[in-house]
Amino acid sequence: MIIEKVTSSDIAEIAELERKYIYHPYSVAVIEGMLSNPSCLALKVSENGLVAAYVSGELVIDEFNINNVVVDKQFRRKGYAEALMREIISRCQAANAKKIYLEVASDNEPAKNLYYKLGFSLVYERKRYYGEQSALVLIKSM
Repeated sequence: MIIEKVTSSDIAEIAELERKYIYHPYSVAVIEGMLSNPSCLALKVSENGLVAAYVSGELVIDEFNINNVVVDKQFRRKGYAEALMREIISRCQAANAKKIYLEVASDNEPAKNLYYKLGFSLVYERKRYYGEQSALVLIKSM
């Protein structure tokens, strides 16, 4: 598996993944802005010429906030999300980040299990953040 930075040629595929799987998807313009922002990081795993999974986030001083982690349904259960998260954690350590934050839907058991496995812990719950669904705010201290 090869993890690479998301490039401008990936924007349409990333926007489609966002549209399919994220409650409040990023627009093409937001993704373009993210890629041009030096404090943002977006990584992908490709398979068969398609973006199979990606993660994005932003480093602000010494805290990294993960925006989205998306794995296309046809590529799930291959370890892509875990590999991307481990790469983000490694890059955060190299950048001397002290904390990593993310939000996850309270009913997303596979994602929650992965994040807890990687050392994240619950900070608090945001009720009805995803419509009727709550979001759990998780943190990993480095």
